[in-house]
Amino acid sequence: MSKTKQKLQDFVESVVIPAMENNQEKWDCIFKRGCFPKNAITQKEYKGINWLMLNYEHNKKEYSKPFFATYKQWATVKAQVNKGQKGQMVIFYKPLFKTSKVDPSKEVNAGCVLSYSTVFNIDQVDLTNSSFKEIEPEFKTGDQYSIDAIEKFVKATQVGIKHQDGRGCFYAPSKDLINMELKTNFKNTIESDATVHYYSTLFHELTHSTMHEKRLNRKNKFDDNKKSYAYEELIAELGSVLFSNHFNITKQMPANHAKYLNSWIKCLKNDFSFLTGAIAQAQKAFDLFVSTK
Repeated sequence: MSKTKQKLQDFVESVVIPAMENNQEKWDCIFKRGCFPKNAITQKEYKGINWLMLNYEHNKKEYSKPFFATYKQWATVKAQVNKGQKGQMVIFYKPLFKTSKVDPSKEVNAGCVLSYSTVFNIDQVDLTNSSFKEIEPEFKTGDQYSIDAIEKFVKATQVGIKHQDGRGCFYAPSKDLINMELKTNFKNTIESDATVHYYSTLFHELTHSTMHEKRLNRKNKFDDNKKSYAYEELIAELGSVLFSNHFNITKQMPANHAKYLNSWIKCLKNDFSFLTGAIAQAQKAFDLFVSTK
């Protein structure tokens, strides 16, 4: 094994995996959770494939808020779906029952059948005479300040950045654009203040932006989409750590970063090249921006 690979292996075994194993708690969302699709009437967040479909619809249509409900649910608060609006399908499993052979007076569960309903976003609904009231979760914004060196660096990368309230943080390759939550939507935690969380998240998205064809042109490494997604997320998180260390806002593998990566720890343990390759790609992303700015 070469000296470089040995150093990467040492880093993996002594820093990354232990940090992930020592931080098994659920990842703490460090910004205001206004960007997750939820049912406007029940206030429950959608999960699984429904979350993916509605989140895609929310971003594609650029709805103001990620609140959805069925026609009948909107009607319960005297809201009217506007004429001509097309809804989005959500799926669910409907239980089936049959008469018990042991006790014919009772019904027993006989399995379930896949079904669906159609939901409409709040922007597709007339709320003029409605009793609907949006329930805003309590949120306390964290410490707000700017770090000039980081602001100048980010501007020099020439990557497009758009700030939108409640839309989340992500990089859109097709537009070569980073979407960021407002800085005031980030919160303080025991680990760091809101501004550090904001910049570390921005560094994560900047690392993603190096995948663009006009930068490093980074392609999916694996045929397995889940594994490729994990690989790219690790690149971005490690890139964030590198940038954060460079600008002296953090000096370690942050616990919340480790928590974020824990869902992929099985892939990391089973494929050493998966992790060392991601570290190498994160370093390339760091070098691209730091060496040219």
